[in-house]
Amino acid sequence: MTDLHNPMGPLHRIIPPTLRTIVVAALLMGGARLTGAQTPSELSHAWSEAVYALAQKSAAAMGQARSFSLDVRDVSEAAPVELAEIRRTFDDDITARGMKPVAPPVDTQIQISISRTLAGFTLVAEIHHGDAQQLAIVPVASEESLAPQPGAQPGLQRKVVWRQVAPLLDFDQIAVDADHAFWYFLEPERLIVYEFAGGQQVLHDAQPIPRRYAARDLRGWIEASDATHVSAFVGAGRCDAVWNPSLTMECRENSGQQWPMGPVSWTFTPGRNYFSGTITLASSLQAKFPPFYSSASPLAATSGQGPSRRVIAGVDGQAQFFDGSADAASTFDGWGSDIASIASACASAWQLVATGSGDWTQKDQIQLYEMRDQKAVAIGEPIEFPGPTLAVWTADDGKSARVVSRNLESGLYEASIVSVACGN
Repeated sequence: MTDLHNPMGPLHRIIPPTLRTIVVAALLMGGARLTGAQTPSELSHAWSEAVYALAQKSAAAMGQARSFSLDVRDVSEAAPVELAEIRRTFDDDITARGMKPVAPPVDTQIQISISRTLAGFTLVAEIHHGDAQQLAIVPVASEESLAPQPGAQPGLQRKVVWRQVAPLLDFDQIAVDADHAFWYFLEPERLIVYEFAGGQQVLHDAQPIPRRYAARDLRGWIEASDATHVSAFVGAGRCDAVWNPSLTMECRENSGQQWPMGPVSWTFTPGRNYFSGTITLASSLQAKFPPFYSSASPLAATSGQGPSRRVIAGVDGQAQFFDGSADAASTFDGWGSDIASIASACASAWQLVATGSGDWTQKDQIQLYEMRDQKAVAIGEPIEFPGPTLAVWTADDGKSARVVSRNLESGLYEASIVSVACGN
């Protein structure tokens, strides 16, 4: 879609959020402390990746089972790892997937064995459920194979798809086919939809959004079920909209203040512009983190990773990495309040983008990072913006990010798609 300049009203400033110091809460799963999750992982990158992949395969093999006993053995008698760390990492990851390790006797037993082949070490999980038995096998990559390969580094690229005068909270494009698409734009007080066919505007409509709480710096987010059904989350309110062929919308108080984010949901703080820190998992268990503006965890398309890993951009100005523990495993300096995971075609590792730490009066940048063990490694050069970035959300395809920013020179709000350009 070509750039559009669509004047829609008087210009308003986005007020910078006030940072507050919040005491870090304990990480809870349904009110219980996670088993063995008190110390950071000491596994190397290759071993931790293999354990995460094994947990993913084991969870799929377990089916509807939600509890299991676990035994870990080193049949090779030569593995350069602690069995307790294998167990802890596996427990943390599979617990985040909704399963719970318990002491025997139990209907489902998992036995992990470390064996050795000519190619190196291999993890084998035997899943016993009643009379049935399944195997999950994951080779442990050599550290040499994980070393960066020579060649051009991937980098971020930005495509501006929309410009307007009125403040913009979020936007989304949903394609019906190669020639037909719907565009939704979320403003503080209305949701707007455009229908395009063959690159030409066909229809346009808008519906007002009532204010639920007074907030100086509203947060907004669009979730699309399909091209004609979307939900808009603005502060403490939720609006469900249907386009057929005009836009109808029902708005209400957001019960429980849940913002669905893929397989999990975040709890919003009414009257503020941040999330409380409570994340509800697919199993309805809850994990507690410090209050945050945004959060990122590995996407489903990322291989060898687990949902127990999470980075938060806290309201205290710190970006912290959690690996299934109540305490942050590491802290990253110089990050802003918006982060989002992205699954590029350049790598299978967990990658994310993060804004800079400037305020609303300054130009901003977005940097691509790759999570390696407990470190965030910058990949390529940051992409510069002609003003502050106001929102960054993982796009529906998971391969790019939706970015809302304000151009300080023109005063216009800009909607952009940021993606990863792979090197030659």
